[in-house]
Amino acid sequence: MTAQPGRTPHAVIVGSGIAGLLTALHAVEHGCRVTLVTKDVLEHANTRYAQGGIAGVMFDDDRADDHLHDTLVAGAGLSDPSAVRVLVDEGPARIRELIDLGVAFDRDDRGGFVKGLEAAHSYPRILHAGGDATGTAIERALVARLRSSAVTVIEHAFLVDLLTDGTRATGVELLVGETDASPGRRETLVGDAVVLATGGAGELYAHSTNPEVATGDGIAAAVRAGAARRQHHRIARKRLAAAG
Repeated sequence: MTAQPGRTPHAVIVGSGIAGLLTALHAVEHGCRVTLVTKDVLEHANTRYAQGGIAGVMFDDDRADDHLHDTLVAGAGLSDPSAVRVLVDEGPARIRELIDLGVAFDRDDRGGFVKGLEAAHSYPRILHAGGDATGTAIERALVARLRSSAVTVIEHAFLVDLLTDGTRATGVELLVGETDASPGRRETLVGDAVVLATGGAGELYAHSTNPEVATGDGIAAAVRAGAARRQHHRIARKRLAAAG
């Protein structure tokens, strides 16, 4: 992030799922001025609809290497081992952070976390909140924390494009307030850093369990701005071939 000396840096974050909300909270905690932009209302993101639990080595008789192994096996050769290692090693700290932010994971009569065993895991390391409402519990807790912070929120704002200076993103162009009865208005938001946390593109397919906001707008804007793209299908074929 770059900013003029003596000026508070401004971070623009697009997306209000777990990634965008946590990034906004971290940025404001570190002294940034933060604006979070979301296509619908703040609470409407893929995170809210995630029914499964969250995996991490949170128990003394579990091991990070076992979690790593289980994840790589489940990935059938498609996973990036270095990324999985980061997930496994940093996962417990991120779960504890969610707890500190108010996420109430299910506990047993003695106050310990309820262990859940799900597909591909050799150990019951899955934590749930409200049974199958884990995503909703996470979204609700983070939104509550964000609304009590200094983060500025712009709802009903569609990401039209990224602004760049030829080498880096410098802001976003938005369509704000569009409805069936109103065309909305174009707005430009300039920032010292731009974070895309817009989620995936599930709604581009005929059948999807994603909410209707998951249409890949952030991915498309990044590609138009010149973001590097990995050819995932080629990488996947190579890894499957190497796995035999």
